[in-house]
Amino acid sequence: MSATPSRPLAALHYFATDRSMPVADFARAAAERGFDAVLLPEHTHIPVSTVAPYPGGGELPERYRRTLDPYVALAVVAAQTDLQIGTCISLVAQHDPIALAKTIATLDFMSGGRFSLGVGYGWNAPELANHGHAAGERRAIVRENVALMRALWQDTVAEFHGDHADLSPSWAWPKPAQRPSVPVLLGCRLTPSGYGEIVGWADGWIGYGSDLDQFAGQVAALRSRWADAGRTAAGPLIRPMLGIVDDDTLRRSFERFQSLGVDQVVLDLQAVEGDILAVLDRYTAALKTVLSSLFILVSHIDFLGQDALDPLGFLIVDRAGQCTGDLAVSDDRVGCRGATTTLRRPARERPTEFILI
Repeated sequence: MSATPSRPLAALHYFATDRSMPVADFARAAAERGFDAVLLPEHTHIPVSTVAPYPGGGELPERYRRTLDPYVALAVVAAQTDLQIGTCISLVAQHDPIALAKTIATLDFMSGGRFSLGVGYGWNAPELANHGHAAGERRAIVRENVALMRALWQDTVAEFHGDHADLSPSWAWPKPAQRPSVPVLLGCRLTPSGYGEIVGWADGWIGYGSDLDQFAGQVAALRSRWADAGRTAAGPLIRPMLGIVDDDTLRRSFERFQSLGVDQVVLDLQAVEGDILAVLDRYTAALKTVLSSLFILVSHIDFLGQDALDPLGFLIVDRAGQCTGDLAVSDDRVGCRGATTTLRRPARERPTEFILI
């Protein structure tokens, strides 16, 4: 672990419905404010006979009845912004895995490798039953569906045989832009079986991080089990979720998550009532305070002149604020070769300030 881990991506978990702010408008607003990703949940339907207890407690909010199809909606987000996209979470046990593999591969291919698949087992037994599955089988179904999809994403001739999913030797293109496949993260509680599932087949974990000390202990335990199992040296992807919080809690949590080396912080907006843009503005202002302690802010671009800009519109500076060349360019980030810093381009077309990360 680096002594100065890079800033985790800031993702927004948005319950897009037919009555919410249009998902394309929301995504553009997120991009304009400097957020990095939009993640969408999934429920195919909510049976009127639902008796499973709502995990959040109390009566099931109406938004659960009205969620958009996440894959269709994320295609719109990808087409209209350069944000990272993903599910948080997808109920893959409710899908035909062959058809879902095609959908995800196409979405990742067309978005240039911006998709990540957050999966869960699902809590609503009647919803799963309408798809022809018993609640007690859902964990095994998720494991097998993911394994079958990975075979289609990775192999020229894919084949899979399980108790719940089966694929004869088959061709399927396009392959995802990300190789060997899109990252698959499991959203679950870290019970002994939860640790085992993540270490056994997932690429990472999505979990609530409101208790920072508890979360830090869980991350340490997961990484230890990951290493003991001989998984990749880079370790699991870690994505804490954080509900609606005050500014001080947001700053303190983000700083702690950054010190833990998580790759993405998921800001859960599902409980927002009223003006969601006001929440985005508040979060943007709060996070600027955090970022100012981590990044160097360079202002007054006009004083430096156009020679200070590379062809992509980045300001080229080092930590002392001196202009430099010799850059490594990748997507929306520019790094000075031989240095540990990167320069991030703000969303505005004519920015007055740049942040050196």
